[in-house]
Amino acid sequence: MRRSTADGPHKVLLFIPHLQQGGAERQILELMRRLPPHYAPSLCLYRANDEARTHYASYLPPGEPRHALDVDDMGPVGLARLVKLLRKERPAILHSYRDKANLWARLAALMAPVPVVLTSVRNRYQGPLYGAAEFLLQTTSDRVLTNSRGIEEELVNWSRVRPDRIQIINNFVDLEQFRPPTADERARARAHHGFADGEIVLILPGRLAMQKHQLGLGLALSMLRHRGKLASNVRLVLAGRRRDKIYSRIVPVGMRMLGLGEHITYLEPVKDMLTLYHAADALVMPSLFEGMPNAVLEAHACGLPCVVSHAANRDGIVLDEQSGFEVPTLDPAALAAAIEKVIGASEDQRRAMGVRGRANVAHRFHPDRILEETVALYDDLIAEKGLA
Repeated sequence: MRRSTADGPHKVLLFIPHLQQGGAERQILELMRRLPPHYAPSLCLYRANDEARTHYASYLPPGEPRHALDVDDMGPVGLARLVKLLRKERPAILHSYRDKANLWARLAALMAPVPVVLTSVRNRYQGPLYGAAEFLLQTTSDRVLTNSRGIEEELVNWSRVRPDRIQIINNFVDLEQFRPPTADERARARAHHGFADGEIVLILPGRLAMQKHQLGLGLALSMLRHRGKLASNVRLVLAGRRRDKIYSRIVPVGMRMLGLGEHITYLEPVKDMLTLYHAADALVMPSLFEGMPNAVLEAHACGLPCVVSHAANRDGIVLDEQSGFEVPTLDPAALAAAIEKVIGASEDQRRAMGVRGRANVAHRFHPDRILEETVALYDDLIAEKGLA
C-alpha cells in the first residue's frame, strides 16, 4: 500500500538489547536524535533501567526508551512481545543493533512483517552460531549495516553474506562535544582525576577484557621499564567495566608482576569521557580486534595523539607517524617503541599530532556525512517499498 508523507512521518523502531555504556549504544542514540522530521524514531530495549539515564542523560530524547520488552534475555517470551509491539506500532523501518538483537528482530519481522528491516553488526568475532544466523537470515535484512571494513570482511568471508547486501556506514562523532580543551579546562580535568603536574597520562578506555589486550600493553611498558625508558611520571589509566571476570582479575596481578603497580590507575566506567580525554596526554589501544573504535575517534576529536594496533585501525582513523602510531597487532616490542616516541615527545609535538588527528576525523567522520548516508539509505529503501 502506497503511503504519502502527508500521513505523517515514517515510524522507525530502533532495537538494541540495553543502554549500558558502550559504542553501539551511543551510536543508536546519536542517530535517534539526528534523524530529520520525516522520520519518527522510538527506542525498544530488552528492559529499561536507570543505567540508561546514568550514562546517556544528554542523549536520550524525552520519553525514551518508549518500549521495553521486560525481559533480561530474549527467548519465546521476548519474541512474542516484540512481535506484538511490531503489530501495534507498524513501523516502516525496524533497525536493530548488536548481534542478539539482530537475530530476534529478523525472526520477529518474519512473524509481523515490516516494510524495511535493517540490522547493524557492530562487533568482530561474533562466533560460529551468530555467523550461521547471519548466513541463514541475510535475505530477511534489506541491508546488513556495519561500521568497519574488518567487520565487512568477516561477514563476507566467514558468514558468507553477499557483499551487495552489506553497506558500511561509519560511526558518528560529535565534533562539538568532543573537542580539544582550553588551558583552564585541561587544568580542571587533571585536577578532577588527581593527575599531578608533569605527569604524562596514557589512557586505555574500554572494558577489562582480552580483546583490549591490557596485558600486552603492560608487557610493552615493562620492556620500557627494563630499558630505563619508563619514567616515574608516566601513568596508565585503564577505564572500563570489569566485564570479563577472569581476565579482569588477572590484569591487576599481571601488572604488579611486571613491576608496573605504581604506574597504573584503574577507573570504573567513566560517565564523563570528555573530562578524561581532556586530562590525558595520549590514548593507547593495542586491541586484538575491533570494529570501529569510538574511543579512538573521540580521542582524536579531542586533540589527543593515539597509539593503536593494526587491528584497531582497519579504517585508518590514526595516520601513522602523523596523528599517532599504528603498530602490528600482538607485537609488544613495536608497541613499546611507539609508546616511547609518544612519551618522549614534547607537549607541543603531541599537540601537533592531535591537531592532525582531529582534522582527519573531521574530514572523514563528520556527523553530517554519516547522517546523510543513513537518511539516503532510509529514503531509498522506503521508495523501493512504495511508501514514499
